[in-house]
Formats: sequence, structure tokens, C-alpha cells
Amino acid sequence: MSLFAVTGLILALPAGFFVQKLGYRITGLMAVGSLVVGAAMGAVSTGTGIILASRIIEGVGLSLMFVVAPAVIAIWFAADKRGTPMGIWATFVPLGSTLIFVLAPLLVARWNWQGLWWFGCIFSLVGWLLYYFFIKPVPVQSSGKSSAVPSEGMSLLNLGLILRNRDLWLVSFVFFCFNYVFIAFLTWTPTFMNAHRGMSMVRASLLISVVSMSSIFSPPISGWISDKIGSRKLVYMIPMILLAVLLPLVFSMGERGFLPLFIAIGFIGGCLPPAVFSAGVEAVGDERFAGMAMAVIQVGQNAGMLLGPLVFGWVVESVGGWQMSFWTLFPVCAIGAIAGWIAKVR
Repeated sequence: MSLFAVTGLILALPAGFFVQKLGYRITGLMAVGSLVVGAAMGAVSTGTGIILASRIIEGVGLSLMFVVAPAVIAIWFAADKRGTPMGIWATFVPLGSTLIFVLAPLLVARWNWQGLWWFGCIFSLVGWLLYYFFIKPVPVQSSGKSSAVPSEGMSLLNLGLILRNRDLWLVSFVFFCFNYVFIAFLTWTPTFMNAHRGMSMVRASLLISVVSMSSIFSPPISGWISDKIGSRKLVYMIPMILLAVLLPLVFSMGERGFLPLFIAIGFIGGCLPPAVFSAGVEAVGDERFAGMAMAVIQVGQNAGMLLGPLVFGWVVESVGGWQMSFWTLFPVCAIGAIAGWIAKVR
């Protein structure tokens, strides 16, 4: 599972180059095509090596799409109306996770584990066809500037300015902190409820699934709010502050309190990504370079996804147990909120 985060971290900046040089349409087709190929490889694999290779290929596809999709939105929508479509797009992670958690047991029961991989292959193929037929070259904006070829004007000087953009890296660091705490929480909380509270893994997994369910609804709402109030900073800072308070409560919460707590964590966590994506694009000041801006954001995301579960598990096992592990999430959220406040974005 960690191969997704490792692949995303390694390919984050190269993915930005792909978007800038090949354009959004070609890169997007490559992204979804990688999911089709990777899933098919996994379905026919007979050993661990092929499975791992297929995960790397799928990770390539996900890394490219994480960069392509917000960049396309940045081109198609003006800055003051960008939060809402970013929020709609950001539902893809919780919506996809919820869907496959419901379908996976049925698919495996009917067609063994290979059926799950073939479903992913066919589902991705449908996505590829939808992308091919509906994602057309971007329109000419009212200023007369066309971004249909995103590499226009992209020079080493531009690239250097983007990679040295302090505010962009601060926004990326906010996303690092968010993914660090959120993925650590999702990864280890079922084990905590099983090992420390004696809850069955089935019930623990069912309870944690409400986090994904509740986070489906908040991204469009938070994106719309960020457009209305004209601020990205407030919409990503407030969730970080609230998560700093809520996540340590998991250790002391009684079993009856888990459900409302997890619903709150999921809804609040879903509010943050649209504001981060929009702030990242706006930090570079030119939507033509949205691909590279999203690549920098992805560095933070994948680093957080990789380190959060690893460090959390190490603290549980070697340092201070479950209570200290949950409390370590507090300073990470606080530092993320401070970094977000320092960033000069609206």
C-alpha cells in the first residue's frame, strides 16, 4: 500500500513537467491509461513481483491525475470561482473509497480477488473514455490568453521562480501536515480500537468507514464558502485547528462517542483540500503554471501520507504507546496551521 505514496513522492515534480510539456489532455489520458494497465497487470499476476510492479504503474497514474485535474480546473475557471469546482473534484477520494469498500466484498465473493482488479481495470477504462470524449482543449480566456498549450512561456526562469516560491511551499507544507495526521489516523485507529478497546476488526473498520462517507459532502461546501468569502487561508486553517483538538480525543473517547467523533473528523478533514489546491495555484500567480504548482503540492501530500503512518506506528511500539501517538498529532496540526497563516495567500 505504501508504494502509492512512495511513487507519488518520487513522481510529483516530474508529473508537473509532463503537464507543462505534454499538455493536460495527453497527460490525463496517460494518467488514466496507467490505471487501466496497472489494474490489468494485477489481475493476471501470479506472484508478488508483478503485483508490486502493477501498484507502481497505478501509482504513476494517480500521481499524474492529482496534478492534471486541479490544473485543468485552474485553467477553465477564474480565480474567484475556482473553489467550488475544486471542491467537487476533491470528492473523488472519499467517494471512490466508499464505493469500493461497499463493492469489494461482493466482487471477491463472486470472482475471487482477481474480480476486484478486473473491476478496477474496467472502471478505469470507462474513465479513460470519458476523459477522451469530454476533456477538450481549454478555451481562450476573456483576456485573450489561451492556455491550450500550457508549456507556452514555460522557461527555466519560470520554473526556477515556481520552485523557489516560498508561499507555494508553505501551502504544500500545510497539506503535508494534513495528510500526515489524517492518514495516520485512518491507518491506525481500527487497530487501536481492536487492540486497546477489544472491539472486533469488522466493527472497527465499519466505524472508521464513516470518515470517508462524511468527507464526501464537505469539499463542495468548503469550496463554495472559500469563493464566497474570498479566502483560501481561513478555509484551510480552521480545519487544521479543529483537527488539532479532535484527533487526540480518539484515545479517551468512549465507544458510543466514536461515531459522532469520526463523522466530525471526516467532514472537517474534507473541507481542507479544495482550499489548498486553489491556494497553490494562486500562489504562483499564473494559471498556465498550475501543473507545476500542483506538483509542489503533491510533494507535501505524498510525504505526509508516507511519514504519518510510519511515525505514528513507531511511537506506539517504541516510545509512548497509543495515548502519546494520538497526542503527537496535535503539534503537527498546530505547525501546519501556523505555516498556513504565514503563507501570503488570500
